[in-house]
Amino acid sequence: MSRPQQQQVAVQCRSVTRYFGNGDLRTCVLGGIDLDVLAGDITLLVGPSGCGKTTLISIIAGILVPDQGEVEVFGTRIADLAGARATRFRGANIGLVLQQFNLLPALTVTENVAVPLLLQGHRQRVANARAVKLLEELGMGSHANRRPSELSMGQQQRVAIARALIHEPRLVICDEPTAMLDAAAGSDVMQLLRRVALRPERAVIIVTHDNRILPYADRIATMSDGRITDLEINMNRKAA
Repeated sequence: MSRPQQQQVAVQCRSVTRYFGNGDLRTCVLGGIDLDVLAGDITLLVGPSGCGKTTLISIIAGILVPDQGEVEVFGTRIADLAGARATRFRGANIGLVLQQFNLLPALTVTENVAVPLLLQGHRQRVANARAVKLLEELGMGSHANRRPSELSMGQQQRVAIARALIHEPRLVICDEPTAMLDAAAGSDVMQLLRRVALRPERAVIIVTHDNRILPYADRIATMSDGRITDLEINMNRKAA
């Protein structure tokens, strides 16, 4: 698929600031972030632990609220959303993979992946069929009927990624999606995310310390001490 000549801004962050703690213990975690994430791209957030990467994606996803600044996701101001409206927006538009996978232990792998489709009103049979197909793409087809407790941490991670992608969200946000995967499994995940990103109406943001996946990025934003210190365009990115 050819890349769009004029790319839409999928995520726009302006002067995003966030503090943790109170009084003498108050710490600035994000110090006025300005960032545009383009549709059709994979954008990586890199930098040392504690520099604010996870806090930033949590604000973009609407999990945390900034103390100052604004975030727009495909033209919608996240600050304008609250309660059920915010939940509906995230459910329809955002796929989120956190380091805590939050898989439901009583459900099979297929049923876990199918949950977002069921919440959108799809029939169980249709949702399960789509879940199995996606699991096969991630090399997890043979585990479709197992429970999360029967899987390794790396396998659980791939299930969490499938669940985040199943409803075809416009924005996919991943926190260390390849950290527990070997080279082959990590490559499978990144090739799938690469294919997801190569659409003009979608975008992918990945927080990572994994240098193996840098070639898959379109842009690499480096963070340090709560600020973006560099934004690099990757001219040698891998194709899907």
